[in-house]
Amino acid sequence: MVCVPAGEVNVRVPSEVRRFDSRTLYVHGYLVYKYNSSIPADQVDVFLNLWANNFWSEVSILETKPSASRVYAKYNVSSGEYFRVPNKDDHDVMYGTSFELNDVQPYQEIKVDVWVKLSISKVDMSGIGQKDVGSVSDARAEVDPKYMEEAYYWDYHNSSVQQVIQEINSTIGGSQNVYDIVYATINWFSTHMLYMEHEDYPHQRLKASQILGEKIVVPGYGEKRYGVCRHFVDAFIAIMRGFGVPANMFYGLIFYDYGGTLGVVFAGGHAWCEVYMPHIGWVPVEVTISDKYIRDVIRVGLVSEYYYLANYKEFTNSEPMPPDEPHEYLLGAYWGWGVGEVPAGTLDSIIYAVTSVPLFDWVLLAVIIVLVVDSLMIRRKINTLTRL
Repeated sequence: MVCVPAGEVNVRVPSEVRRFDSRTLYVHGYLVYKYNSSIPADQVDVFLNLWANNFWSEVSILETKPSASRVYAKYNVSSGEYFRVPNKDDHDVMYGTSFELNDVQPYQEIKVDVWVKLSISKVDMSGIGQKDVGSVSDARAEVDPKYMEEAYYWDYHNSSVQQVIQEINSTIGGSQNVYDIVYATINWFSTHMLYMEHEDYPHQRLKASQILGEKIVVPGYGEKRYGVCRHFVDAFIAIMRGFGVPANMFYGLIFYDYGGTLGVVFAGGHAWCEVYMPHIGWVPVEVTISDKYIRDVIRVGLVSEYYYLANYKEFTNSEPMPPDEPHEYLLGAYWGWGVGEVPAGTLDSIIYAVTSVPLFDWVLLAVIIVLVVDSLMIRRKINTLTRL
């Protein structure tokens, strides 16, 4: 077992990036798995990702049910499996819990719970411009080539992807500046992509060539490629790597900030990108940009109304292979996450109970206590005087 508190994570923050509206959130997540087999199992292992290497969030695990190991893990390209590592000193590391589910019965549903303390900030990248960012050749010299390689879902040598790369390249006059390439691709998405569920649903993914090669006619808007966040991301990464720009995939949870007394609520699962900008570093980029208004609001960066918790990172992928026994594995049945739920009986639960009460309520309580004490003192004085 590897026990390393995620609070020790110290990832480099690019100086040109501003973190703001920092919050501490207590989050409770539950996942229900269905063991899809007619044969009992003595033990089934589950690794639950909770944090992927990034500079704007930290996760500390408070409690799990059933009990689980806290582990750092990395992906092994050769074996196609994740393996434990002793610390977080790698760009591709993920942090999570490793459950050992024992005596699993046929078709049993198994629930796992995890409570975490999340320290998280929003990210403002408006301070980064074209003049601050280096070229494609700079990127190649500064990072591992694996972040620019072709992969199964990021098949950028395919003609449909190359056609889009050529279209984008023509809008920037062949510029090799990475910021130009990133923003031009976002701009292309804003006019050529439509947010709509693909016919692959409920399957998880399509190749970039499939996403970019298939069009539908939208009345009043002409031909559009389409998909949801996972499709936008795979298409974007293929285009970036096709240009020679390092890029990876983030998947995680997003929390909407209502502000005021409503606070922060869980908004769902989401996918976005990580791009390497020479002279800046690795930065997060929202790529589900389906119209020019969203493009102008976000430009290059994240949506400011949301907190993004990255709990999975992918730098490569291969063709999915069906298991030898397709019915003998766990299926995700359903899941949910809630903000403001803290395991009872812990120091964090006491802290949360105190800090979650509005200041006005504490002031009001203090006034009431003062009035009660003052009333008791007055009565004592009256009783004393009447006895004289």
